[in-house]
Amino acid sequence: MKVLHLDTEVTWRGGENQLALLTKGLKKLGVESILVAKKGSAIEQRLEEFAAEKIIFLPLRGELDLLSAKKIASVVDREEVSLIHCHTSHAHTLGFIAKTLSKIKPKVIVTRRVDFDVYSKGAFKPLTALKYRLMADHYIAISKKVRDVLIAAGVPKGKVSLVYSGVAPERVRGGDGQRLRSLFKIGEGETVLGNISYFADHKAHEDMIEAVRIVRNRGHRVRLFLAGHGEREAFLRKMVKDLNLGKVVTFLGYREDVKDLLAFFDLFLVSSREEGLSTSIIDAFFAKCPVVATDAGGIPELVEDGVTGFLASAGDPSSLAEAIIRAIKAPDFTKELAKRAFQKAEAHFTAKKMVEENFKIYQNFNNHRRRR
Repeated sequence: MKVLHLDTEVTWRGGENQLALLTKGLKKLGVESILVAKKGSAIEQRLEEFAAEKIIFLPLRGELDLLSAKKIASVVDREEVSLIHCHTSHAHTLGFIAKTLSKIKPKVIVTRRVDFDVYSKGAFKPLTALKYRLMADHYIAISKKVRDVLIAAGVPKGKVSLVYSGVAPERVRGGDGQRLRSLFKIGEGETVLGNISYFADHKAHEDMIEAVRIVRNRGHRVRLFLAGHGEREAFLRKMVKDLNLGKVVTFLGYREDVKDLLAFFDLFLVSSREEGLSTSIIDAFFAKCPVVATDAGGIPELVEDGVTGFLASAGDPSSLAEAIIRAIKAPDFTKELAKRAFQKAEAHFTAKKMVEENFKIYQNFNNHRRRR
């Protein structure tokens, strides 16, 4: 079986990490992966993360780049590709066009990772409806919430499978948090709050910062550490300055020492207003770092309030602040929730399980193709 993976993203985010884990796992199962990605993207800088037999970089100038689609079609025919697996929205359209231009007509599978309404970002609703109803043979949703969004958009239930994202547990276990506590001079009685994510609109870091201000005003000594980068960093830095929180909120930049960060954090915070699932929460689960998160998108499928973490209302900094205070006031209970979260992650959210579920879907379509 040969699978052509198509990713049009410029930056490195959760979807690209999932794709890297997928190619590694598929190789162990005997599946040959061909990766087509955008020229100049972060993938080009991190080739060692992938286990693809061939990696091809193309301009991929938007979802209607016919020249790139034609080149993808030629790769499909030359390599006798069984399936095209599209990992972004623009890849979805390009994959379908490549299929129509190819001679062997492979099946097109689309993984959807975001929970917003498919029509909210489309310029022309009839074209968006056509795209989601007719331009893929099957969809993989990374959470029940994402699956529901696809079905609400008109995709037949039978064309959508649920495959939760997964992480490699060894990536986050055994971190050295004490090193960072010494480096940042964490005082006795201070609670370290942290987040690791791209600074995107839907992550709503401003809600997290406002929540920290409220928590401190309630008399709790907390510090917030934000690991990541993105287009909203200048806005967030200005907000911190305007609120006079410069000594409370620390911007760490992009970091690779994830296991050390998760060992350093007393609480892992997520303030998203939209979220397909959140693999950063799964990372925290495996690191046994307690989680306080909002109820956006697929997050409640991970964080059950009072069972595997603390939940707050999305878009409500006061609610998030209350959840943080609940966690701080009950340290033993909070640690118990982290243990339960770890058990849940081991049972449902490993990279191995994610790969196996994708592979089952591949097999169904590949066997059907052979029978024909």
